[in-house]
Amino acid sequence: MLEVEIKPNVLDRVRKLIISSDIVTYEDSNWKAVPNTTFNKDEIEALRFGIEPIQGYVFTIGLTYCVDIKGLDGSVMKIRFTSLYGIRGKQLHEKYVSILNALFNTHQEDIINRHIESFNGNSFVEILGTTFNTEGVILNGTDIRYGDLGFKEYKGYYALFSKSNPKLYKAYSYLKDWNSAVVYSLSKQLLADVAGEQ
Repeated sequence: MLEVEIKPNVLDRVRKLIISSDIVTYEDSNWKAVPNTTFNKDEIEALRFGIEPIQGYVFTIGLTYCVDIKGLDGSVMKIRFTSLYGIRGKQLHEKYVSILNALFNTHQEDIINRHIESFNGNSFVEILGTTFNTEGVILNGTDIRYGDLGFKEYKGYYALFSKSNPKLYKAYSYLKDWNSAVVYSLSKQLLADVAGEQ
């Protein structure tokens, strides 16, 4: 269980985030009288996360750490905290990493397992416009066999592409796309399974 206090920005009040194996709850309202947003374990549909730079006139003046949790009902819990001019930068980065680790250890695995069960039951699963089936992946309407499928990891995103035609690719932003980490995990697992069969 992780219990952490978050101060979204310099002028905001401290808010409490609790992540356990059963629930995620956060004081995401600006009003103290409004109840916390809470998701039970089986209500979490998707995650997205990342670090957004805050641009000044000429250079970056700070960073906003972002973690979004989407419920099955479409509601979104937005967790944000900001470092300006590097003040508290190291502490906030450590806090961000601990939040992601807690979410991945308690809830991300369940989301991935739901997609794997769907894949095993239906022989295909579609995530973010990408269809994974038993033979390969359909990217941008083109079928790519697992033997021809490549992947690249970058700082803020992940890409799947055809090895024979690298111009045929799709990128998944961890910050912008819901469940991009699921695409990452699922594609790596399926590629490992195919490599193990050969």
